[in-house]
Amino acid sequence: MGKLWNLRPSWQNGTSGTRTLWARLMQGMLLLAFAAGIVMANLMGREAVSNAGILNDYFIEKFQYTDINGENLFFYILGERVPLLLLLCLLVFTSLGVAAGVLVLGWQGFSIGFMLSTAIAKYGIKGILLILGGLFPQYLFYTPVYLFYCWLSLYLRRRFYLDRQEAGMGRKYIYLTGLVAVVGVILVFIVGIFLESYINPVILKKILNFF
Repeated sequence: MGKLWNLRPSWQNGTSGTRTLWARLMQGMLLLAFAAGIVMANLMGREAVSNAGILNDYFIEKFQYTDINGENLFFYILGERVPLLLLLCLLVFTSLGVAAGVLVLGWQGFSIGFMLSTAIAKYGIKGILLILGGLFPQYLFYTPVYLFYCWLSLYLRRRFYLDRQEAGMGRKYIYLTGLVAVVGVILVFIVGIFLESYINPVILKKILNFF
């Protein structure tokens, strides 16, 4: 654990060893969480999870024949997802930023593994199409945001440490850089929410025609 939290040796030597360690940790967290989601779904049993979320037969039937109000859905998703994102954006300027990013990645991996496993158990190969349809195209934006957040956390932590070594001359610049990056992250994330509200329902309706 000392290696994970003490970044000083790598930065003093000008190496990327610690960042590589964190990158491996993030990859490992994603894979382990994904596998844990699959295991959890199997432990709970098919009957217990077959009606979860998008797999619920009643939901699928209603979704197919209901007109989705994109504006209402947009503000609903905005209220559901943005508070966590704003919390992450605050944590990115602290020593907790990297850990928070890894945990969020882990939760995403667990959720996808869990839903994918249950979808396959209920619908077979078609279940993969259903889950991928539920994630597309918004996760083309969400996933890079989460990954970039982890990189930004590492970068800011490194810069803050170097700034302390240099008598704090560039602290304002570091905060400004982080703030600009955070604004960019929020904007990209909102684009993902827009796609989830207006584009994803159309795609999902077409996929549900096969069910």
